Amino acid sequence: MRNVQLQFENECYPAWIGVCCLDEIISSLHELGASSYHVITDRTVSQLHAGSLYEQLSAHAAVSLWVVDSGESSKSLRVVEHLASKMVQAGIDRSGVIVAVGGGVVGNLAGLIAALLFRGIRFVHVPTTLIAAADSVASLKQAVNVSLGKNLLGCFHTPTATLIDLNFLQTLPAAQIRSGMYEIIKNALTVATETIPLLEHILNRGANYSNAEFMAVVEAGLLAKQKLMKADKCERKEALVFEYGHTVGHAIELAAQGRIPHGEAVGLGMIVAAEVSLRLGRLSEADRSVHHQLLELNGLAVMLPAGVTVAAVMALLRTDNKRGYICTRPDQVVMILLDSIGVPAGPIGKPLILVDSSLIQSCIEDCLTGVRNIFVEERHQ
Repeated sequence: MRNVQLQFENECYPAWIGVCCLDEIISSLHELGASSYHVITDRTVSQLHAGSLYEQLSAHAAVSLWVVDSGESSKSLRVVEHLASKMVQAGIDRSGVIVAVGGGVVGNLAGLIAALLFRGIRFVHVPTTLIAAADSVASLKQAVNVSLGKNLLGCFHTPTATLIDLNFLQTLPAAQIRSGMYEIIKNALTVATETIPLLEHILNRGANYSNAEFMAVVEAGLLAKQKLMKADKCERKEALVFEYGHTVGHAIELAAQGRIPHGEAVGLGMIVAAEVSLRLGRLSEADRSVHHQLLELNGLAVMLPAGVTVAAVMALLRTDNKRGYICTRPDQVVMILLDSIGVPAGPIGKPLILVDSSLIQSCIEDCLTGVRNIFVEERHQ
């Protein structure tokens, strides 16, 4: 397995990446010498991967398997309390280890439980989605949702390790692979422009990728996060740029109530962010073109999901988790914007821009309400 050491100021942990390496993952978990292991997964991943991991791990250790419903509905305090109580009943103690086998929802859920039990115990990521393996595991943030917004309840807790078997990604539906690729595109547009040629070469709407291509993409994702997060472990300064596309994206995702993947919502959010940047005179039309080119190569349908209204998105923007970093009026929203590809807008160390809600609404209406914007039409003529 290949090792990428992830550094977050004074915190660090290894990310091990391999192919068909379940035996090595089991061996790495055994080396932790836990009093008990608690595998958290969802119903889909339980059948595909977590069941096999549980069986092999339990051959030589005390292991419990905890299965939650798939999707964002499980990312709640109700589920956190339920699982934590069950683990305590099962005998978990301070030397236990929680193992998150799944995507971003399972990773966040497991991470928050690990942070809260006994005020912090060890946990390990075994990501089974591209978005988790290449993006979300490279963070100390652990959080769950409330009805009014995503990731509003959480804390920081350092994983013990990340163990990635790229072969798990081959079982993903195309929509989930594309979801992960949107986060890689986000990283390329914001801080890792050297990844753009790779993406231009391999991106395809069918989401068909070899393990070698997955290796390149996962490493690129982790290293992009490292560029800023090694000096900003709480993601409150320069690393805020990784929220690019998430302001509008999170609102779309919540309004869609689980009908679209996280990455797709972020892709739509990047379309809006690029348009806002353009209309503010920050981003050039050529750089906006790069956004559309990469996102459409990845299969993005540039319109709001069915059933999602502009009014619903605008209402949810008021609960964005970047509120409070800078003072705003009621008719303003804090956004991450770009001055050019790879150059975040705003002050150094705080890449945040105040944007009038009316401008955001206009951009959403013009870009995402089913009438393809003039720019896209002209590009295909």
